[in-house]
Amino acid sequence: LPSIYYPYRTTSTFVTPKLSLRYTQYDLHSTSSFRSSPSRLLPILSVDSGVFLERNFSLFGRQSLQTLEPRLFYVYIPEDDQSGLPVFDTGLYDFSFDSLLREDRFSGIDRVGDANQFTLALTSRLIDHDTGKEKGYLSLGQIYYLNDRNVTLPGKASRGDDSSPIVAELGTSLFKHWKFRGSLQWDPNENKTEKLLTQV
Repeated sequence: LPSIYYPYRTTSTFVTPKLSLRYTQYDLHSTSSFRSSPSRLLPILSVDSGVFLERNFSLFGRQSLQTLEPRLFYVYIPEDDQSGLPVFDTGLYDFSFDSLLREDRFSGIDRVGDANQFTLALTSRLIDHDTGKEKGYLSLGQIYYLNDRNVTLPGKASRGDDSSPIVAELGTSLFKHWKFRGSLQWDPNENKTEKLLTQV
């Protein structure tokens, strides 16, 4: 998976275009389902960009810093018929906020998901001005699909939704020796909550 990228950064912005080539070749024996040496070569184009804003304010008598970090992430992977490739150890990632910023939705190398999509995400952090410690954060994001996702695992149907579930994450360490983290996924296509998670 060779790649080339060019990170461009200023004090408050960044843009990182990236081009990768994923090549996979199999050496198969004693199988009538697949060719003995199938292969696949696919380009992966992504552009990650964001803005970093901050302001000072007082919280519980302590000086704090609040950030506002909008982010735009685009991925393009052309569709390729991969039905001639076996599936040994590949699955779909469990959907989470991290999934919004992944190039590929599959966890292994047996499938490379076709993609023409962009993610809009926003994170706000609360940072103690004196110690630099993060006291809490709130993140919100969603993927918008410009094409159907036709590359699937065997027996699975293609997906034609225009957008992913909306994902929200909240974390805080305002209380000494205690940390709280929660996440919520709401699917606007089905108008229902898909996942609700809390951790202490």
